[in-house]
Amino acid sequence: MSSLAAHIARETVVSAVISGAISAAFFFGLFGLDGVVPVRGWTGFAADFVPQSAPVALMACLVPALMARRAIRSGRLGASLRHTGMGLVRLALACAVLAALLGGAVAWLWTMSGLVSLNPVTALLIKVGYGALLGALVTRRMLHHMLRPFPIAKD
Repeated sequence: MSSLAAHIARETVVSAVISGAISAAFFFGLFGLDGVVPVRGWTGFAADFVPQSAPVALMACLVPALMARRAIRSGRLGASLRHTGMGLVRLALACAVLAALLGGAVAWLWTMSGLVSLNPVTALLIKVGYGALLGALVTRRMLHHMLRPFPIAKD
């Protein structure tokens, strides 16, 4: 595995773990584990997918790109960035908007499911899994898009 592929794989796993942990923290803050979790309503399980998705995607895009930039500057990663500065910020904001739209679609599906409430442990596992998956997918896709390996010299 090349150092670039290893970097992307490592950052993808880290992003999944952090995104899942942040999702769990917000779940405990919003719903806790006491009683059932309502699916519908503005403060329900379904509606929370929109505000969960946008910041997870924003951080899953921005933080790994900044970490990659630091690794490139220090010489630990043999690659170059396609976007820097405001281009990176625009890309991260676009990721957040697209993720919010995805969160809206997921919220709509949960609302249409007919479920009234969920067991809190089940709801927590779904939220953590969704956050981890979203964070991993955004990070992996973004790093593949952003990083260009240096060409290998032919002797």
